[in-house]
Amino acid sequence: MPQTKNAVLSALLAVVLFSGAACFRKEGVSAPSGAVVAVVNAKEIMGEDFKREYSAFKRRINVSDANDEDTEKRMRDGVLEEMIRNELISQEAEKAGVRVSKEAVDEAVGALTGGLPPASLNEMLAKQNQTFGEWKASVLRNLLLEKFISVKTSKLVEVREDEVRRFYDDRQKEFNMPTRARVFHILSSTPAEAEKMRQSLKDGADFGGTARKYSRAPEAEQGGDLGVISQGQMPKELDEAIFKLKEGEISPIIKSPYGFHIFKVTRLEKAGLAPYQDVKVKIYNQLLKERSEKRFEEWFQETRKDAAITVYADRLYRL
Repeated sequence: MPQTKNAVLSALLAVVLFSGAACFRKEGVSAPSGAVVAVVNAKEIMGEDFKREYSAFKRRINVSDANDEDTEKRMRDGVLEEMIRNELISQEAEKAGVRVSKEAVDEAVGALTGGLPPASLNEMLAKQNQTFGEWKASVLRNLLLEKFISVKTSKLVEVREDEVRRFYDDRQKEFNMPTRARVFHILSSTPAEAEKMRQSLKDGADFGGTARKYSRAPEAEQGGDLGVISQGQMPKELDEAIFKLKEGEISPIIKSPYGFHIFKVTRLEKAGLAPYQDVKVKIYNQLLKERSEKRFEEWFQETRKDAAITVYADRLYRL
């Protein structure tokens, strides 16, 4: 699999923290899936659990078993190390009393999917070679990790106002904003219906009420509110029509492969440097996150050194 070897090794950079000392051996008797492949502070990691995680990992990076021993060894080492990391963090989080409720997970899932129908969500995950259960488990892990990082670093990390300001002054190119508009939208399937609605709007009908009643677009229930969009974000024919409008103006009917569109712009924001007051909270959160993660990783490496961890590499490489 020479053409995918580099991709595999690159993907492992996010997973591999160390490499086991044993050599990979594929020949010989296979280890039973019920065998213990690692022990983390007396908590066993079973071969069957490793095989499930390993299969999920290969699906995510879209590869089958590697043909060369070195790549296969790195893949297996990397997946097991990630499992050890997750187990150790879970143990330490439990000691610290850090938990994530089912309600918090469900809320996060809802926010991340944006009300996407289950069938559409499953189809999207399938394209990423991931099941809903695997994805939801990763949401839980991320929530737990975020909460635990906050607990472990809240008193050890600070970001001062002058540091936020200096970040803004030194990197102003990052805060150049394109022209943006607050946009409302109605979608019709026929030109006649669209023309009838547009005339009604020109005569004073409420745009939001018309969208809720007649629009076929997903945002109809929100009165056609697309939120604030940046110039260049929409398909070309729609983008050009939207950014020709003045505030409060209703667009002509625009035809696209999706149907017949009517837009209204309620606010325009010209391109330029975002004011410091508008972005300082975002900068603060970014710096706090970076510093917290760095401090947490330092804590984790110290914690790992002190943990009782045993890896049965001979079993790992024969699964």
